[in-house]
Amino acid sequence: MLDYALLKLAHLLLFVYWLGADVGVFYAARFVRDPNQSLDSRKMAVRIMGWIDQIPRYSLVLMLPVAYTLARQLGLVQLPDVVMILLWLVGAGWLWMVWAIHHYQGTPRAERLRRVDLAWRVVLVAGLLWDAVQGLRGTGHIMADWISIKFAIFALLIFCGIMIRIFGKPIGPALRAVLAGGSTPELEADIARGFSRTRPFVLSIWVLLLCRDGGHTQALNGKLSPSPTGP
Repeated sequence: MLDYALLKLAHLLLFVYWLGADVGVFYAARFVRDPNQSLDSRKMAVRIMGWIDQIPRYSLVLMLPVAYTLARQLGLVQLPDVVMILLWLVGAGWLWMVWAIHHYQGTPRAERLRRVDLAWRVVLVAGLLWDAVQGLRGTGHIMADWISIKFAIFALLIFCGIMIRIFGKPIGPALRAVLAGGSTPELEADIARGFSRTRPFVLSIWVLLLCRDGGHTQALNGKLSPSPTGP
């Protein structure tokens, strides 16, 4: 019971911190992209946004092993102990990589890790979708359709993050140029265009998070017994 309660609490807290911090980043971005703000104000907004943005990144990473472990506790996923241990080790390594990318940003090391992280996310999207499809077909290790759907939504969340990284790539160089040498119409246009292209994916993440985890507590309480040994 204690293990189950702690896992459920961790799962819900990750959802709350992920969505809440994402909204904070979205709000701070208003000041970053506003050319009417002073350079000092925009620099401060960038620092605040960069720090807050780490919270959704860490939440995404930790959501994977926590969700698998919680589902396994409830008997909704069948995985051997060695696979679960490996999953947590992979999660720890991924968490370190996300931290290192932020800590060493602007260095060749960070850029190498960023490329590895992007490749890993692409592989993870494919793997989660495969798990979800196999679960819906009744041939995989996922034992409930609604869990398969949640895994598919999680894959879409990661996919949206990849699209934000791709479409938002011009924002960083343009913003650094503005903060270092002053604003120009061309640079401001690049910044505005980058934020405009990423906005649909940011909003999609919010909707997907609510779809994936907004009804999670009701599903667990209404359909499952709060026993760590199964439904």
